[in-house]
Amino acid sequence: MSRDMLLAWGLREDLRAGRDIDDPEARLDFRLWWLCSAAREFPAVASAPRPEDAAAAGEVLIPSTGPGDASVTRLMDFVRRLRPDEAAAYDLGTPQGRRAMAAWHYACVVPELSMFDLLDARERAWLLEPVTPPLAPAGLPLPRLVRLTWENRADVRAAIAVDRDGGPASLLAWYWIHGAAEMGHRGYAAWLSAPSLFSPLPGHGPLTAMALFAWQADEEKRARLDPTTPAGAAALAAWLEESGLVPRLAKALLDPPAKPRRPCPPPPIHAFGANVIGYARGELGIGEDSRMCALALSQAETPFAVVNIPVGSNTREQDDFLDACLAEDAPYPVNIFCLTGLDTARLWLERGEALFSGRRNVGYWPWELPAWPEAMAGAYELVDELWVSSAYTRDAFQRTAPIPVRLLPMAVSVDRLTPRPREYFGLPRDRFLFLYTFDCNSYLARKNPMAAIRAFQAAFPKGTEPAALVLKTMNAREGDARWGALAETAACDARVLFLHGTMDRGDVLGLFAACDAYVSPHRAEGFGRTLAEAMLLGKPVVGTGYSGNADFLTPATGFPLPYRLAAIGPDEYPFGQGLVWAEPDPEALARSMRRVFGEPELAARRAQAGRDLVAGRHHPLVVGRAYRERLLALCR
Repeated sequence: MSRDMLLAWGLREDLRAGRDIDDPEARLDFRLWWLCSAAREFPAVASAPRPEDAAAAGEVLIPSTGPGDASVTRLMDFVRRLRPDEAAAYDLGTPQGRRAMAAWHYACVVPELSMFDLLDARERAWLLEPVTPPLAPAGLPLPRLVRLTWENRADVRAAIAVDRDGGPASLLAWYWIHGAAEMGHRGYAAWLSAPSLFSPLPGHGPLTAMALFAWQADEEKRARLDPTTPAGAAALAAWLEESGLVPRLAKALLDPPAKPRRPCPPPPIHAFGANVIGYARGELGIGEDSRMCALALSQAETPFAVVNIPVGSNTREQDDFLDACLAEDAPYPVNIFCLTGLDTARLWLERGEALFSGRRNVGYWPWELPAWPEAMAGAYELVDELWVSSAYTRDAFQRTAPIPVRLLPMAVSVDRLTPRPREYFGLPRDRFLFLYTFDCNSYLARKNPMAAIRAFQAAFPKGTEPAALVLKTMNAREGDARWGALAETAACDARVLFLHGTMDRGDVLGLFAACDAYVSPHRAEGFGRTLAEAMLLGKPVVGTGYSGNADFLTPATGFPLPYRLAAIGPDEYPFGQGLVWAEPDPEALARSMRRVFGEPELAARRAQAGRDLVAGRHHPLVVGRAYRERLLALCR
């Protein structure tokens, strides 16, 4: 398979379903998925089907047994498994079930997924085979495809009794006047010689077959006009000219569908500078990465533009911090992809090489696991080098990366803070508040908030201590079993306070400032931005002493927790199979929370040290100068 196909395989966890790409059946299923879906999901890299793939799609798995039956091809069987809810009614063990499946497949699925080119000569001949002799008034037979379309449309079956006199002619007229356009049968229209329907019919003067179909489909005109007489034919022609119906049908059936085209960025117009590509308006952690990258470049007086990538429907996109810097083009010679490696691959598949071409490409990729997945090795080919924000992430990529990996810590800033009293968030004034913020889209198993609840309850077992735990969450899914268990546990303790939903950036930082300490019992972090932000605000931080935050959370700057390494469980994190992450010591977590609460001088001393470290190491100007130095080398 091509690199693009392998990238798509790696991105689609639902298609992999635990199977290996070297499994012949899994590989064949994926080739069929690519035929069905690549043009729609990854239009920039989709190409014409290979002959061997088209041949596999048309392979007959269940042959027809007679006129009332239909053969089942490999492609039909794959679609049935791909869309089980829609296909559940079709029993492939019976001729009637196979026939109904074929009606749905050819009338609906093939046009919906634009799979006309995958139908082989046998299938085409079967679909075009006449099932009636020539029908008046146009003198054309009814093809099997039209009959299958009728079988699949309950509303049309109710309106047209196809087995009665005049029924087949009415069905053929309905198909050409309404059905073919409604069902998206433009591809079939070419096989059915639709252009000839707009040419004058011998013996009917200027009238075309489509004109007669329009007459047949209009009950009032059919009762009033006789197209076999000169006067009737002239009146019909005048009506059609006035209505414009035939030209509209010609456009709908004959004009090739317009293909959406994304403008290609022109070549870079500047000799030095960077295009920051990321979720610039997205209100999530990796969106803040792109905003901080741009801020650092700005403070180091490095020219830049920002290319915003839409996040998707699950995340709010109302952060306007970089709106003045947004550009449709990529005017500078270096691209900095402030995206995950997975999303960089997805961007390539969706947009193609245009955004990458003619530029030096840097992947500023976060990653939470100790190794990059083998299934996504092709993503390395999309960029010229990697920038990483922590030693942990550097080590993870250096295991397999065939390109340079450079440690460039990210900028951290809290300048957008909006001071808020606790009442603004509905929080008590007379409690010591521990805060933990997390996005459920980042996987609850990794964020491990249950450990925070249990450690809080162990640290303050009486229930009368003036302390509370604030959990700020967003993107919670009610059907998620882990979320359900978390909410149920929290509901039993009034001291555990949930704040749900997406907040403006200033309010998020205001919440940090309104609380007394930050706790993060995560199992892995690529960088640990929330910990760094809490430290920059002078808050004592209790967090797992593992992964990205280990660069700045030390016994001198906070309360790093001891941990043991544990295998990542099934479905806990993408590509986690065979890898490990940290399991923080629960007793140490409870003990540290108690110390932060009960030893304010110690907590304040470490908090100040943490603030000093983050303020120096992660200051936007310091970070920006490092960016500038590397960009100068790349632009040379």
